[in-house]
Amino acid sequence: MKFNNLLQNFYDAKNGYYRHLAIILGKNYLDNTIELIKTYLQVNNNPKIAYAFHPWVNGSKDRLSTLKETIMTNEIVDIDYSSSEKYLGESFDLTILDAVDDFRPNYISRLVDLTRGGGLVIIYSDDISDINKLYKFSLTRNGVVKNLFENRFIKMAINSRGIIFVKDNEIKFKPFSSLEVSKPHKKSYDKTIPKSLYDLCLTDDQVKLIREFDFVLEKGKRILIVTAPRGRGKSAGVGLALSFYVKRTLSKPTNVIITSPSYYSSQAIIQFLEEGLRALKIRYKKKISKEGKIMKISAGEANIKWTSPDLAKDENGDLIIVDEAAALGIENLEYIRNSWDKIVFISTIQGYEGSGKAFMKYINSLDNSQIVKLDYPIRYAKGDPVEKFIYNVMLLDAEPEVYRNNTQFMEITQEDLFSNEELLRQIYGILVSAHYRNSPDDLMFLGDMAFQRIFTIGYNAVAEIVEEGELDETTEDHILNGEENEGNLIPHRIIKYMRIRNFGKLKGWRIMRIAVTPELQNQGLGTKLLSNVEKIALKNNIDWIGSSFVADYKVLNFWIKNGFKPVYLASRKNEGLGGYSVIVMKALTERAEKFLVELGKLLKDKILRTSHQVYFNVNPRILAKILTNIEFKKEIEINSTYVSKIYAYLNGKIPYNSASEAIHAIAEKYFYDLSFKLDEEEVSAIIARTFQGKSWSHSAKMLGVNNQEAENLLRRGIEKIVKKYYGQEEKDYIEL
Repeated sequence: MKFNNLLQNFYDAKNGYYRHLAIILGKNYLDNTIELIKTYLQVNNNPKIAYAFHPWVNGSKDRLSTLKETIMTNEIVDIDYSSSEKYLGESFDLTILDAVDDFRPNYISRLVDLTRGGGLVIIYSDDISDINKLYKFSLTRNGVVKNLFENRFIKMAINSRGIIFVKDNEIKFKPFSSLEVSKPHKKSYDKTIPKSLYDLCLTDDQVKLIREFDFVLEKGKRILIVTAPRGRGKSAGVGLALSFYVKRTLSKPTNVIITSPSYYSSQAIIQFLEEGLRALKIRYKKKISKEGKIMKISAGEANIKWTSPDLAKDENGDLIIVDEAAALGIENLEYIRNSWDKIVFISTIQGYEGSGKAFMKYINSLDNSQIVKLDYPIRYAKGDPVEKFIYNVMLLDAEPEVYRNNTQFMEITQEDLFSNEELLRQIYGILVSAHYRNSPDDLMFLGDMAFQRIFTIGYNAVAEIVEEGELDETTEDHILNGEENEGNLIPHRIIKYMRIRNFGKLKGWRIMRIAVTPELQNQGLGTKLLSNVEKIALKNNIDWIGSSFVADYKVLNFWIKNGFKPVYLASRKNEGLGGYSVIVMKALTERAEKFLVELGKLLKDKILRTSHQVYFNVNPRILAKILTNIEFKKEIEINSTYVSKIYAYLNGKIPYNSASEAIHAIAEKYFYDLSFKLDEEEVSAIIARTFQGKSWSHSAKMLGVNNQEAENLLRRGIEKIVKKYYGQEEKDYIEL
């Protein structure tokens, strides 16, 4: 057989508990895949097999059937790429990725990680650079796309040890050795935790985590933070620790909330909570959804349930556990911190969910906290060559350096970037360090999306820009009728949702990302970079420059300080990004200015009219920042009855609810006028209570104050408004 010379390497991997990755390309991809599998079966004749693909694409099921028939097995777990997160807690010996229809970095990074030590991962395709591949096609505009990501991927695969590269009859392989790895291990049992839980732990790190979990039992506010790269068993360890926590609270009413961006992110916690309860011989009941999800576990007086983040943060309970916390964003974590006394934050660092760097900066600033770091992998040996390859090729551990005394503004081509590994690691490291939601897909976008430009100041500040607009009428009509066009994100949102068709004719630059090396932030580098980008845009006859991002107060404030205006706020939360998308723009031509004025008018009207339903969950400070930076004005008349009711409320003669419609009216008058300024906290309190319709308690949590202070802020703001418009006379009644 063609691959028999790999047998000894497979045996060594089994002995050393490390993995191999095979990349099989060319016209004979399926034959070579089957032959390599047969070779692997000589080492492991009963492997647990996973097969990932897009089952709905023509021909994909035929390839799976051919594979099953040839290797004579039906014992294969077939995984739909689009729902692959469901399998995050499982382990396989042989993981096969069908990349004929889609070669997507996110899927590769996620699914390679399911393979345990001694196992083999196979990625097979005819040509990973084919323009018709699904994710690749999404990066294509007017038939143009680059192959920089794929070319680098292949080059690194050929030069990395432990990676098998096959193209038709060509095999390239640099062997790895079990002498270079260390298997997961534990020290002798020291009686600090129950023996039954110790036996379930795979590493000393997990034993340590169970011990350290006692921190949340101490008096006062306590925040336990669990961090690790992917595959270290942090969620499993928390599940075991939670079972021990339950054992000690069985006799008193205890409510524990588990939350995460998706249910499947917390699946391992619930799975190992069950295993821990069984090991401790604790009886429990569980509530299972129609989809088979365990939503609640009850043991004695203790109740543990999973709830979505939007609901979880306002639940009442004794302990909240937040898995993949970095993905929720700092704003949501801060809200949870203000609302709960006992908190466990869990997050991946240097994983495919994101870099977690903003999260690490946040948690290091928290009081009453303790950090537990897990280092040892549980599925495979430390030093595993496949993990090293994935980290390198996807730049999961890219850390930017500081280039001192370099202030030169310059443009970097994608070709220059992807031909210089040190430069790529620096630039990409800066981009991911400033954003809490990153993924390997971003790296492929950086390399393959043709219509973009990259600017830097001294390799310390970076702007990634996508050229958008100049759409023809056919494309505009397609967008109006619901067709997606992510290559023209800002024109798409304005045309489809604001229904302004001819905005697509304008020529724009969308600043997809702008970031500064963490050590040099808050020194004006980002502003300086933006200024230089604007000058280049003017020379290129660009009509507008803009950006789209998940609503975050600090980010929004940065853009507004630099002269950008908010023109769009998404009506629905982006669950994948964990927030509402905002678009800000700056007009560079007169014809663009008229669009910005109209968009601002529409946005202000929408926020003031629909915040109680559409924008109820948006941070009121963000709505305040948007509303007070839209210059559209109109006259609002307030009748004398409303004015008297407002004074009666301010004088303490009637409650807020009795004057709410009058307060709403005069606040609306203020937002359409803005001839004087209120304190931002006063504006935020007015928006939270009056326009969003939040309770005093909910408003207070959003503002980070107590209930009375929230009402005091609103009172002060309304008092300033009414006295500015209607003088100091405090007549709180009328006569007809």
